Amino acid sequence: MRNEDLHHVGDGRGKRKVFVNGNEIKRFVWADVRRGILCFHPYPLRIHKRKRDEVYTRLLRGVITIQYI
Repeated sequence: MRNEDLHHVGDGRGKRKVFVNGNEIKRFVWADVRRGILCFHPYPLRIHKRKRDEVYTRLLRGVITIQYI
């Protein structure tokens, strides 16, 4: 069963634009529309300070809208 509120990069639903509070977010990793949480990679990409094998990510909270291309 597929959760329609959860979007991530490789879920097979095609290309889409993701907006948080009306601002487009590029390089998102996953987004939960129902809970209003989005995880993304800020530009420029950098390595996490304590976890050297991971890329640094940030969480945003707000009203998330998905627009399919």
